[in-house]
Amino acid sequence: MAKTINNKREALFATICLALTLFIFAGLFQYLISQIIYHSHFRHHKHLLVETILFAGAMFFIAYGNVLYQVCLVGYYRRRDAHRATSRAALEEQYLRPAPSLSIIIPSYKEERKVNWQTMMSAALAEYPSKNVVLLIDDPYYAKVLSDQVKLEDTRLIAQELQDMFDAPAAKYGAQREAFKERVSAGGMNWEEELAQLATSYDEVAAWLEQIARDFMGNDTLESLHYADRFFVETILQNPAQQHKEQAQVMRTMLANGDPATQHVIDRHYARLAGMFTIRFSSFERKKYSNLSHESNKAMNLNGYIGLIGKSWKEVKQNDGSWHLYEVEAEEADFTIPAVDYVNTIDSDSLMVSDYALRLIEIMEKSGNQKLAVIQSPCSSFQGCPKSLERTAGACIDIQFLTHQGYTYWGASFWVGANAMLRRKALEEIKEIRLENGHEVSIYIQDRTVIEDTESTIDLVHKGWRLYNYPERMTFSATPPDYGSLLIQHRRWSNGGLLILPKLFNYVKRAPKNLALAKELFMRFHYLASTTSGCAAALLLLLYPFSSVYSTIWLPLSIMPFFFLHIRDLRNSGYHASDSLRICAMNLMLLPIVTGGVLKSFQQMLTGKKIPFGRTPKVPGRTAAPALYCLGAIAMPLAFGSRAFHYAMIHHWTQFTFTMINTSLLIYALVYYIGVKAVTEDIAASVKMHWQKIFSGTKMLPIPTSTQTSSSQLAVGQ
Repeated sequence: MAKTINNKREALFATICLALTLFIFAGLFQYLISQIIYHSHFRHHKHLLVETILFAGAMFFIAYGNVLYQVCLVGYYRRRDAHRATSRAALEEQYLRPAPSLSIIIPSYKEERKVNWQTMMSAALAEYPSKNVVLLIDDPYYAKVLSDQVKLEDTRLIAQELQDMFDAPAAKYGAQREAFKERVSAGGMNWEEELAQLATSYDEVAAWLEQIARDFMGNDTLESLHYADRFFVETILQNPAQQHKEQAQVMRTMLANGDPATQHVIDRHYARLAGMFTIRFSSFERKKYSNLSHESNKAMNLNGYIGLIGKSWKEVKQNDGSWHLYEVEAEEADFTIPAVDYVNTIDSDSLMVSDYALRLIEIMEKSGNQKLAVIQSPCSSFQGCPKSLERTAGACIDIQFLTHQGYTYWGASFWVGANAMLRRKALEEIKEIRLENGHEVSIYIQDRTVIEDTESTIDLVHKGWRLYNYPERMTFSATPPDYGSLLIQHRRWSNGGLLILPKLFNYVKRAPKNLALAKELFMRFHYLASTTSGCAAALLLLLYPFSSVYSTIWLPLSIMPFFFLHIRDLRNSGYHASDSLRICAMNLMLLPIVTGGVLKSFQQMLTGKKIPFGRTPKVPGRTAAPALYCLGAIAMPLAFGSRAFHYAMIHHWTQFTFTMINTSLLIYALVYYIGVKAVTEDIAASVKMHWQKIFSGTKMLPIPTSTQTSSSQLAVGQ
């Protein structure tokens, strides 16, 4: 994915840039303070005084984010340099001892069958001695549209189909291990024969995976597949197949050279082959049962299942035809959900590599990590997308991977909800009980905000638990393919940080006061407040007509170290230097959307009413965007262009240059990220819908565009 990186050199560059950034911002703020003092002496300079104070405030938040990014990079490259991955042989020792139990749960809402199947397959192929893979289907239990019902029934079949696929090799390699144990007990083990059989078995597993890849591709070639499907075939199927072939070849080389294998090593390989296929597949639908939560968000889908773990349940049909679940003794139960030590959540559009579970649980089980609640490898993007918007969104995700690694270095990790390995004991400690429609509901993952993983992070650290980011890319996720879906995702991400800040302050108030807490607060406060502060600072700098304060040399100097590092990080992650400007264009395009998300936080603060969870839609074709945002996408470059013309007329060349750069970036975003045709389609569809509603005098259904999803549907994210 990425080129070879000299970690020590990159850490040195980040440290030098951090020092340079601090020096430059010190110079900038010294200049601004001198301007404030100067203007305060003159009554007729009152407007200049206010202007300079506002500018200094905006630049403070810009500096905060700039410094934090570079601090994270220092931590990331130091972690990367110190990281020594556990050897494969040591990892496989987990097959020979009692392993902690694991369930991988996959929340899914109206996903395409292929998406669910791929994620479940990647979870199944994530090696571990024995595990459960559960698809949490959150579609309405009784679909109102025939096509939705057909799709739902098809989704329900996936678990059994995969169970049938894995049962045969599980029985075969389980029997092989039992036969080996019998030979050992009888004193008849021959290491040469055992190695020969193991080599054959590894070749069989490789062929099994390659056949799945061929079946998945059908008549398509690897090169003609969609880039996400190509990643699935190469990374999830073909790479493990190649590793199994290499293992078979190693064993045949040992045979040819007469290198004996110990009983322990042979037993480990038999156990690995058997454990690779020992999987229990299932699906669960909370919306079937009236006494479980039906709150429309991912957190409650996860909570609904986690609360059932380790107990036996009976389905009871009520007089009104609804179903309830009741806890009973095992012999009376319709089904039992086995108790587990770890729960791994992964979104249904994400994939995990084959050694994911082995590596993460190995860390969790190390001595001294008993208070480690969450370990994760923050999602990276599927690279290779030809579309500009998806590629740029992917670049942002991949850069965030670096910053999250830095958060861990400085003791301030955050749970990132696309995937995480969770210690169930920690979840039980933060569990809350609330009443919903007269029924008790267990809350492990908070749904008070739409960034549920972030709030749960503060709950965990408040109870003394730690979180950890594994410093390798081990999970991968799709990025929104168009402006409409990106809009919904970022509006959700930008809403909620302010609501969680009081919890952070309460934690800091009670925690021991030391340097570690100061570092943690520096990191965590920015994570929660940066969307609001960054949005306010950006709007102020872009919209307020500052005059004299722009003319300092410190301003252009202040962004140079950041862009130097940003470009290096992009190139280290497999991107181009020009992608840095594309990210700037996307961030400008998203500014009104982020502002809307921040305002939703204030709305919730004032009203106390939860904001609906806006699911990122997965629909064929393009997701339509609300007309208001489409009009904003057109108005922004026009407004900036007009202001640039004004600055040119009055010879304010610094402001003219700054405004023209932003105008150019916004035009690029409109043309290449949103699309002029898409904007006109979405505006026309919205106008038509409202026109018909006004003149018909009746309630109309949204008029769908050719994009499959209407803007009014997107407003509630369902």
